[in-house]
Amino acid sequence: MREVTLWRVAAACFAVLVSSCAESNLLSPYVTPGKFDFLDCPSITSRFKEASTREQELAELMRRSNEGTGGFIANAIRYQDEINIARANMRELRKAADAKQCTIEAPAKQ
Repeated sequence: MREVTLWRVAAACFAVLVSSCAESNLLSPYVTPGKFDFLDCPSITSRFKEASTREQELAELMRRSNEGTGGFIANAIRYQDEINIARANMRELRKAADAKQCTIEAPAKQ
């Protein structure tokens, strides 16, 4: 019983460490700065909606996965990088939209 608890704590700490890496705006390993600067406003909006929808899908998958035994480990291994990429893309798309004075709206949360 105690071993299971230790594994859960270790996996939760690992997931926090991995997810916190994506929150840094400097030298993100998930997206190249300026990646979307060449896009026009409609393209930025379209890509932002795609990234936002994907982020919501992954968040839901992670929520459902957490309900099962060992789900937090599956989340850290399977979904964390993908959700970090989606969030980094959204951050860069917002920067590109701000630079071009575009208006983007995320799809409504389901």
